[in-house]
Amino acid sequence: MHQPLLMSQAPELLEGGCYNSRVRPPAIVIGTVLWLAACAPVVVPMPLQPFPDVPVPAEWAPYSDDWAIIRTPKITAARLIYFTKSDVETTLANARRLLTNAGWSETRSERFINPEKFPGVWAEFGKGDDVCRLTVIEGTGATHVEYTLARLNPGA
Repeated sequence: MHQPLLMSQAPELLEGGCYNSRVRPPAIVIGTVLWLAACAPVVVPMPLQPFPDVPVPAEWAPYSDDWAIIRTPKITAARLIYFTKSDVETTLANARRLLTNAGWSETRSERFINPEKFPGVWAEFGKGDDVCRLTVIEGTGATHVEYTLARLNPGA
């Protein structure tokens, strides 16, 4: 039967060997894991539709790396970006229909060509004191859809 090795029987391990009686390997591993966990970014997935009155089709893919939502006591501002496989005209028609059905009124729109020479259109919508600007731009692999929203918070 195997007998455990006592440290007094192997003094070379105490002096410059691979054993250090003050540091336990499990403590180093636990400390490293905790340190790495503290440095890792916290990823919170953004919902497909963060505002109930700004509807988006389920087939649009959110591009949450560039999303921003800022809330102050008086105002909420947001930038929401999506990609879709449909063309600019179909995407614009879907977004207009959904926003209008949610109580938004289109106030103006304009077509443009972006610096990369892709066609696009923006449309501005109002709902009370709130403003929503929809920008749809054709892209190489997908159509880029951006909502820029500014609204007064209830009770502000």
